[in-house]
Amino acid sequence: MATEPSDIESLRLAKVRAARGPIARRLTAWGLAGEWLVLIAMTYIGIILFLALFGFLLQPYPHTQTDLWNQLQPPVFMGGSWDNILGTDDLGRDVLSRLLFGLRLSVLIGVIGTAIGAVLGSFLGIIAAHFRGWVEEILMMLVDVQVSLPFIIFALAVLAFVGNNLTILIIVVGIDGWERYARLARSMVLSANQQDYVLAVRSLGLGNFQIYRRHVLPNILGTLVVQATINLPGVILLESTLSFLGLGVQAPLTSLGQILGVGRDYLILAPWIAVLPGMVIFFLALSISIVGDWLRDRLDPTLK
Repeated sequence: MATEPSDIESLRLAKVRAARGPIARRLTAWGLAGEWLVLIAMTYIGIILFLALFGFLLQPYPHTQTDLWNQLQPPVFMGGSWDNILGTDDLGRDVLSRLLFGLRLSVLIGVIGTAIGAVLGSFLGIIAAHFRGWVEEILMMLVDVQVSLPFIIFALAVLAFVGNNLTILIIVVGIDGWERYARLARSMVLSANQQDYVLAVRSLGLGNFQIYRRHVLPNILGTLVVQATINLPGVILLESTLSFLGLGVQAPLTSLGQILGVGRDYLILAPWIAVLPGMVIFFLALSISIVGDWLRDRLDPTLK
């Protein structure tokens, strides 16, 4: 019995729904999966990037400037002074200035860390797909080890024993998630190596490096970029968690997670110290996840 066109379309839509990310599925269930939500998320991300790049021009005070006579002053919307729009912390430091400085550092660590994981994982995935055999087995065994162990425990151990300067922190958060890129790159390269266009250029005598650089990598790059977009919130949250626990960004530098960690001791007396950076982190991670799921739905050829 022939399949009706309506049945084919229903099967396609079911496949798309099943393949969507968890954020997209949840928003669809709530009836909030319209394009306007993606637009709001993109707008928020744009504002965050603008503040990360040019926020130093808007800082009313240096982020390290203390005023012990002006401790724990509430923000304007809670009856505070316009001299400190978002209030002050336990040392009298301006919360707005610290948020703007910490936002820049958190975004920087998140972007660089995501890039490190994407490049490392994609390179190892391509190596595994090209050489196969014992090379592939060893690399895939490392992937399994990475997946089986809670990475936060590994990160805490490294930062506790090796040290926690900014360079080491970026490298540690960059290692998180490399196995996802390795698996993805390996599977796509294995598939691409069986495609006619790769077989054709290989038969013409083109070297392996040129084949991967000019033909394979451009065809898989879009999917890897989407994967990086999806992983970026996790990297930002990992940095925030490590800084919150005191093993991430150290004074005099500050990040959103470090500000949140300082404010945890004042949740009753001065909740704005922790609530404001927590809200920024939450909405940034949510917005990037929404945009990442949206890009995946648009760019993944299997969902067309």
